[in-house]
Amino acid sequence: MLKALHQGGESDLSGTQAEPATTIGARRWYVVGLLCLINCFAYTDRIGLTVLMELIKHDLHLTDAQLGMVAGLAFALFNVILGLPLAWVADRYSRVKLITICLTLWTGMTALCGFARSFPQLFLARAGVGVGEAGCHPPAHSLIGDYFPREGRALGIGVFNAGAAAGVAGGMALIGLLGERYGWRASMQIVGAMGIPLALLTYFTLPEPPRPALHREQMEGLWRTVWTLVRRPAFINVALAVSISLIGSQGFSVWAPSFLMRSFHMGMGAAGAWIGGITAGSGILGTIVGGLLTLRLMPRNPRWDVWLPACSVALCVPTFVIMTMTHHIWVVLLMKALNSFFGASATSGGMAALQSFVEPRRRATGVAIAILLTSLLGTGGGPYLIGLASTALEPMLGQDSLRYALLLSPLMLVWALVHYMLAAHSAQKDRVT
Repeated sequence: MLKALHQGGESDLSGTQAEPATTIGARRWYVVGLLCLINCFAYTDRIGLTVLMELIKHDLHLTDAQLGMVAGLAFALFNVILGLPLAWVADRYSRVKLITICLTLWTGMTALCGFARSFPQLFLARAGVGVGEAGCHPPAHSLIGDYFPREGRALGIGVFNAGAAAGVAGGMALIGLLGERYGWRASMQIVGAMGIPLALLTYFTLPEPPRPALHREQMEGLWRTVWTLVRRPAFINVALAVSISLIGSQGFSVWAPSFLMRSFHMGMGAAGAWIGGITAGSGILGTIVGGLLTLRLMPRNPRWDVWLPACSVALCVPTFVIMTMTHHIWVVLLMKALNSFFGASATSGGMAALQSFVEPRRRATGVAIAILLTSLLGTGGGPYLIGLASTALEPMLGQDSLRYALLLSPLMLVWALVHYMLAAHSAQKDRVT
């Protein structure tokens, strides 16, 4: 496979001309648009399962802790294990071919989730989704870093992350409706099969840009790259800030449909549609507005690439508390809209800021380190910790156990703010691009 990837990368390098760095032309917008669509499918397959959790719980007789493992830890485990090696491949070979292969894999494993008959089978199928998605974000961020100038990266990554918001919305709404009509198994099979045409479109139409000249002359081993980056204070603090904030936001997002069903007696389809629609609308708007603000503010002071996501995280804290403790459904939905807006802006801004502290030849590996932490802490740890807390509180609080378990989310955001402040302190010294 590496030989095929290498040959593809060489061909693309020799036959593709780079656009001027100061222009964001149609070709660049096509690339980021297609990557946005791929990200949409990735998050549909990643998060769409959450709206089916009540059906799965009763069908397979699972506890909340087991559901948290399936939704989070099963995905994150192999996503973490393979993230760095696949990023190392992306830094050296064809990123387009790598994305195509991994897209085919994770959509196929999503379909296999619908055939699971037990907790171990469902866990393994979800792990397969994590394996495939490990090869999505690092090469995608690396491509965006090559196509967009420094000031425009937050906008490019914002558009890319808009696909995540659309995927969460589409996943919850579409899978919720399919689940009500056809059952949870058929809904997973249908959604998984939808990714195959996109893999073909990616392979035949997504251009691979030339690598910078120094990229091929300064190759180094995986662990040397990792060691160099984790010793860079601004880089590691931004990576930790994004990851810790996602413990709260990802954990809440996974359990939000169940929260609405248990505490407000909302139907599965309605819960998926409301949460999905709000997440999409507010999340897409948040990523774009955050990118545009970064584009405007960074020429004044480069540290705005760290300050802006920090401000967004701070604004998320009260929305989480109000959303969890209120007994009015309209307040929950309003706070969810504000939370999704600021949360999406923070995540996109934080991931864009990482690239300021990473050389181009280490770009995919740097993103993979951050994704390793976000997968382990956010995607894996968040849902599991909240599910574990809910299970522990259930004997005392009954159906309200989940409501109080969700208060872990704002606590994680306060912790993340500390790391953003530490990153801002060393940003000028550690900035390399």
